[in-house]
Amino acid sequence: MCPAGTYQDGTGATRCRDCDGGHYCTEGVSAPLPCPHPLGSGRGGVTCSVCKKDYYLLDSSADPADIFENPTRHCKRCPPDADCSARGTTLETLGVPPGFWRASNLTTELHKCVASDHCSGSGPVAEVSRLRLAASGSDDRIDAAAREGCNAGHTGPRCEWCKSQSGYFDRAQRGCVDCPVASMRLFNLAGVVLAVAATGALFYLAITRVAIFGRAGARTAHRLTHIEVRVGFQPKLKVLISFYQIAGTLGPVYGVRLHEDFTRWMDIMDAISFDFLGLTYPDSCIGSMRARLLISALWPCAAFLLIAAAIACHAFAQWLLSGRTDNLRRDLVRATQSRLIYWAILVAYLVLPSVSRSIFKSRQCESYDVDVFTGERRSYLVADLTVLCSADDDEYRGLDAYFWAFFVLWPVLVPLSFLALLLQIRRDVRAQRVSPVARACRFLWRDYDPAAGFLFWEARDG
Repeated sequence: MCPAGTYQDGTGATRCRDCDGGHYCTEGVSAPLPCPHPLGSGRGGVTCSVCKKDYYLLDSSADPADIFENPTRHCKRCPPDADCSARGTTLETLGVPPGFWRASNLTTELHKCVASDHCSGSGPVAEVSRLRLAASGSDDRIDAAAREGCNAGHTGPRCEWCKSQSGYFDRAQRGCVDCPVASMRLFNLAGVVLAVAATGALFYLAITRVAIFGRAGARTAHRLTHIEVRVGFQPKLKVLISFYQIAGTLGPVYGVRLHEDFTRWMDIMDAISFDFLGLTYPDSCIGSMRARLLISALWPCAAFLLIAAAIACHAFAQWLLSGRTDNLRRDLVRATQSRLIYWAILVAYLVLPSVSRSIFKSRQCESYDVDVFTGERRSYLVADLTVLCSADDDEYRGLDAYFWAFFVLWPVLVPLSFLALLLQIRRDVRAQRVSPVARACRFLWRDYDPAAGFLFWEARDG
């Protein structure tokens, strides 16, 4: 009688041969028995307790006898994009091809690395940020498995975070690059601010026909005004900004993940986002998410205060050089107030889309499955992958006060302020009586037909 794992080949009464692969042999059998689908075995197998090719074993600690009796409960078909080409593949040893990432070795959920070229795959999982893993209270098996799958220097979900604190992930270069030095940051920021300020000053002086331009300046201003009226530069600019405002909030506000081809084309919109800080220095190099949110929401206020100071100094200089008559002083005060209102509206309108997007980024999270047995999922803040979207994470919990304060200030109060101003001047505008306040608010209503009911479009659009 042949022992288990062998069978009698029939050529001789005492000759035993090893059981063939994919079969099992109990004691005394005369022929190999095929493994039940979808189980397999090695040569000389006594039982079938591993999954065959294109299947994986869900729980590697399961009892072999139970696996043999209930094969379809333990062996599952290989998930999409995973590699189960080896017999005996388990959930922990599931193959992850290059260009894909999974959050732990206890999940079958694979994610394509659309922005990173550093998902090495092959290992069970990619490394996640270890800065706040303790806050999640996750299984040690998950954490240990989450330290593979990214090339050197890269980590986090989809390998889109940098291990070095002096680097940041650049989506354009699809990898980590070094942060600019502080002097280069200040140089870039100063260059952008000066260029914008110089362009705005020249445009403003030409349009308002300041005396320093003389007759040539007046003619130039007249031509610019004529061209602007014929081309309709202002309404086209406002339509473009409105489009950017809608498209830019699809991801941060509504969680819509657009195709990479579309998002690459949309990158050109960042040039008109008026997010000067983001255009001059990478967000990830600034510091914590709180610092970034604070700077993004308050820099337009600082810019307006500088503009207001320049307008006030210009009015004060005019008053000093004019003989200080009371009538002129009153006129200068009214003109200064009108300019301040105009510039406040202009700055708020231009920066509202980018500031609102920055505010909503502090709430945009992406969730990943980490354990098929418990159903546990782990969410990361997309703008800062070191932050877990969990009440146990101090950094994320501390963002609540900043978010609600700036949410009320920008997406709520700015459109309501536009609405209040339009309600105040609607009678004058409809009666074609241009009052000082209506003239100061002309950026909001000049391009619409008040009689047709479009006067309040900017408040609704905001």
